[in-house]
Amino acid sequence: MRIGLYGGTFDPIHTGHLIVIENAINFMKLDKVIILPSSNPPHKKNKKKTDTNIRVEMVSEAIKDNDKIVLSTFESTDDTIRYTHETIRYFKEKFNKDDVFYIMGEDSFLTIDTWKNYKDILGEKIIVFTRSNIDKDSELVRKVDEIRKDNPNIFLINNLNINISSTLIRQLVKDRLSIKYLVSDNVKYIIEKRGLYV
Repeated sequence: MRIGLYGGTFDPIHTGHLIVIENAINFMKLDKVIILPSSNPPHKKNKKKTDTNIRVEMVSEAIKDNDKIVLSTFESTDDTIRYTHETIRYFKEKFNKDDVFYIMGEDSFLTIDTWKNYKDILGEKIIVFTRSNIDKDSELVRKVDEIRKDNPNIFLINNLNINISSTLIRQLVKDRLSIKYLVSDNVKYIIEKRGLYV
């Protein structure tokens, strides 16, 4: 099997996240994607976050109609900081006969040198998605090409550029503006019912 790992804060999970996953399934021929909400991401440990259980609930509701996407609470069972290299190692050991890919956005990839044990991560199979159209001289392409000299398993997907962010959605809710179509109806219901982001 070909398995993707997709981590994040998902505060909230939105259409852009789901399009990235579906794109990865289509273009990398993945059999399933494991989505990993993080209770305490290292790069956001000092930022205010919605309660982990609510974020997990939103993810669960957003993906429930897609049997190729599986929710894992490996990074959200407690408030422990879980580093990406540890997560990848855990799932590679669990699925030791399968190909495991780590999915990330261009913003994360461009700052990966700041991640703990980032050289270990860069030795793995990585799928990178762009937020906007890029040209061959962009910083992202240069970085991918440089890393590919040591690891050919870096895959750059630049076919559907969806620039939606959780930050945007939280701000729209705060401003009492519509988030319809930016999140699934199930997620929108949870946000409204629990009075999130106001």
